[in-house]
Amino acid sequence: MPAAKQHILIVEDRGDVRLSLRFLLNNHCYEVFEAESPAVASELLHSHHIDLILLDMNFEFDTTSGEEGLAFLRKQQKTSSPPILAMTAWSSVSLAVEAMQLGAKDFFAKPWDNHAVVMMVKKHLALAQIDHQKAISNQQEPTQLGNSEISSNHNTNSILWHSPQMQKLKAQLERIAKTDATIFLRGENGTGKSCIAEYVHAHSARTGEFVSVNMGAIPESLFESELFGHKKGAFTDAKQDRVGRFELANNGTLFLDEVATMGANQQAKLLRVLESKQFERVGDTLTQQASCRIIAASNADFEAMLESGEFRTDLYFRLNTIELTIPPLSARPEDIIVLAKHFIELHAKQYQLTPLPLSKLAEQALLDYAWPGNVRELSHMMARAVLMAESDCIDVHDLEFKVLKNSSNNASSKDDIPLMTLEDAEKKLLKMALAQTHNNVEQAGELLGISKSAIYRRLEKFAMSTK
Repeated sequence: MPAAKQHILIVEDRGDVRLSLRFLLNNHCYEVFEAESPAVASELLHSHHIDLILLDMNFEFDTTSGEEGLAFLRKQQKTSSPPILAMTAWSSVSLAVEAMQLGAKDFFAKPWDNHAVVMMVKKHLALAQIDHQKAISNQQEPTQLGNSEISSNHNTNSILWHSPQMQKLKAQLERIAKTDATIFLRGENGTGKSCIAEYVHAHSARTGEFVSVNMGAIPESLFESELFGHKKGAFTDAKQDRVGRFELANNGTLFLDEVATMGANQQAKLLRVLESKQFERVGDTLTQQASCRIIAASNADFEAMLESGEFRTDLYFRLNTIELTIPPLSARPEDIIVLAKHFIELHAKQYQLTPLPLSKLAEQALLDYAWPGNVRELSHMMARAVLMAESDCIDVHDLEFKVLKNSSNNASSKDDIPLMTLEDAEKKLLKMALAQTHNNVEQAGELLGISKSAIYRRLEKFAMSTK
């Protein structure tokens, strides 16, 4: 099934410019919407899903100051706006900088280079997707109902065992995998519990599928249907027979993630199946055997939950025949750089880019960081770095570390532009000035307030050409 097209909104008063951008973006399989003014764009944002906005900064009623574009950016700051790329035909570096201060992710000058615009669009769409996935992870939002992960090709390459703690865990898992013992995995969010569960399945004698389900995603009213299946007509919305997760995992492994989120009734129903090893589809009288290995996982404080009665003691002991704790990434520094390089290779391949090495300063910064989001956060960070890096390596300024809210030293002003090195800012402004002046070096120097010879020195420094 082909992937859904991503939607791009062009906000530009000139019809010929909109048409040119539409052709360019349509040729790269994007769905394009057009708005001749910020007011029309605001209406479209309410009625359509938009993934990215190309925003002209000057319109018919205000042709030089960019105030209409800036007003639109201020308005979008108050909403969950898609990424915005600013565009202007006017020789105003300060306007582009002000646009970025107000939330624009990047900018380009008209007339533009088609390849450069397409690459910028691809980069910021990918970054937006990474940020969305990161937000879901941070909120511990459950996966959508019905999106169980079923795998027969057990890709466990992302489990890289280098630290003493993980080497010890690996030896334990390989011994346990050969048995049918129920395993309970504990550890912080993002430590890779699901990946480790799949590793166990891959090293077991199980011939069936690995089926993963997030227990927190299942409403209580659909719990039995999701886990045990149902017969057509069993209830109002049962339009056809449905196979449950226990049945899908027959002779395989059923991974129950976030088990601490289950309510009392759900716990009782799961306990019955674990004790009897039998279940029935909803609306069916035929009893089936539960022939799957159970691996459960959670990051909850089970000692407190057992003491308060939030979680059944008998179910807890059914689930944790063998209990293993996955150490946080900060406790195993030997794995950090190895994993970072692995994720660079992985994401570079995904985005069809050349994998870049890490600078020594970047490696040290990774080792010095506390990693509150663990391996998942490292993966997200490397994905962003792969897309954002503009030099021949990934350096410190390409990494986005989580800033503590109470850290006054790290607090940034709302007026700050996106953080980059002076060299990167210089290169970006030089490219813009040359684009606006059609590669006229003398005019570009006037725009930037530097001499013609200074422009040539920078062109040589950055190995750039005006041809």
